[in-house]
Amino acid sequence: MPSPTTPRRASLVLALATLLAACQTPAATQSASGAPGASNGVATPIASGSSADAQAYCTGHGGQLVNRVATWNTNGDPSTWLQLAGRWTLCEFETTGASPTRISVDLTTLSSTEPTLASLAYLSKVPSTQPSQPSQNPAGWYCAKDLDATSSFGNTASVGGWVDQSQPVFAVMSLCVFADGSAIDEFGLWYHANGVVRGADLAPLFAYQPGDKLPAVFQRRAVGN
Repeated sequence: MPSPTTPRRASLVLALATLLAACQTPAATQSASGAPGASNGVATPIASGSSADAQAYCTGHGGQLVNRVATWNTNGDPSTWLQLAGRWTLCEFETTGASPTRISVDLTTLSSTEPTLASLAYLSKVPSTQPSQPSQNPAGWYCAKDLDATSSFGNTASVGGWVDQSQPVFAVMSLCVFADGSAIDEFGLWYHANGVVRGADLAPLFAYQPGDKLPAVFQRRAVGN
């Protein structure tokens, strides 16, 4: 014979389950409606600084998107080039004419309203010093010695660069890469510091505009330092 307390236990279990469901429902609803990228269940647009936004910023300001591969030994015969794992979609600006010039910059540096070391280096226009040997690449020297960044591929005489073999003129670009992961073409940086614009003047194109309050990250150094 069933215990007389069975209906009472069933009622208590049902009441407890109902109470737990009521407590959990608001939290679930809040999580769904308050999740990042959603508003009342409708997804919001892509956040500023995303890859899609950065690419649109590049092309919208006259640049072209170029996919490059990190490659060692680019001064050698192409059959000896060593393709590395690095891949980078860059924004590049090119002048037209008999002797075109080009400058390459990473998408974040161009489109971010916050500074990167690359944008600060470009805007600071730190005067370039002279290489210790006349035969040295002055842009590589400027990147390494004056800006404490690097464009080197290894520590041998074999150099490297960022390659897109579909580019008819600028198949290889030498990027000056900074500690925060930002980068600009080293020759573009060097020429700009010496009053010459290659490709395009990036200063008015950067989303980051410091006005007259440029942070003193990059400064002139005393000769010999």
